[in-house]
Amino acid sequence: MLINKSIFSDTHGNALRLSSVLQVQQPVHFQNFSAKYVVAGNEHYTLNNRKIALKQGEYVVGNKNTTSSVLIDHTAPVKGICIDIAKDLLSEIIDYQYQKPEQFTNFLFEQEWMVQKFNSKNTTLGYTLQQLSNAFESLNNGTTQINKELFYTIAECIVKDQSILFESFNSLKSVKTATNGRLFTFVYDAKNYMDDHFLEKINIENMAREAKLSEYHFIRLFKTVFNTTPYKYIVQKRLQFAIELLHNHYSIAEISVVLGYADVPAFSNAFKQQFGFSPKQYNVN
Repeated sequence: MLINKSIFSDTHGNALRLSSVLQVQQPVHFQNFSAKYVVAGNEHYTLNNRKIALKQGEYVVGNKNTTSSVLIDHTAPVKGICIDIAKDLLSEIIDYQYQKPEQFTNFLFEQEWMVQKFNSKNTTLGYTLQQLSNAFESLNNGTTQINKELFYTIAECIVKDQSILFESFNSLKSVKTATNGRLFTFVYDAKNYMDDHFLEKINIENMAREAKLSEYHFIRLFKTVFNTTPYKYIVQKRLQFAIELLHNHYSIAEISVVLGYADVPAFSNAFKQQFGFSPKQYNVN
């Protein structure tokens, strides 16, 4: 089964397409700015020679310089949303918000370093993509219509999210842009790995070695970009997950085991340090 349906397009380069695929392996084309979101299933991309796996609720962005291919092989339809945003529309918003927009514009439309994977829970664009995901079937059957106003909203979300990425990129102090790009790509790949494996034992030293960095340099680099250390980031991810487990009525003892704490007091102390109250108090409330 293969559905690749255009829901909206205009002469400026704005477009929204839906896909539903069981099996495919082919090149993927990005425009001046494109986002590809997974509604259901899993997709495997190669983006500028980087392997990136996407699951439901995740997306990648790229520009016209992105070299890409996708592999889908699933027993159930893998559903996706692809959005292209016109360069003129994004440039209009950037020019309005920045006194000197040239560097940011270059980052957005020309540099490969902006090609990253995101979880929709963590970005403003992700929120809009989730809303479109919820309307996938009604968009497909034509009961929900969209117009160009949606693309102004999406463009504003992109500028907001990418400005954070741009500031992170500029926080790196290497002399060569190419070196900054390599380090930036690595540290974001490392973060994405942590996002997917935060319940496992993660060896920071091995991750640093893969990028030919010392552990100290890697920790310093990660803190420069994300304002926290890798160790603290993993703890924060685990404790945020604890909130989800509490909402799903797991006991405190069960959560302690899932998150790998030695005992309930150790988990409770870490939870209280993070949120200011104990898991028992959160449960009561």
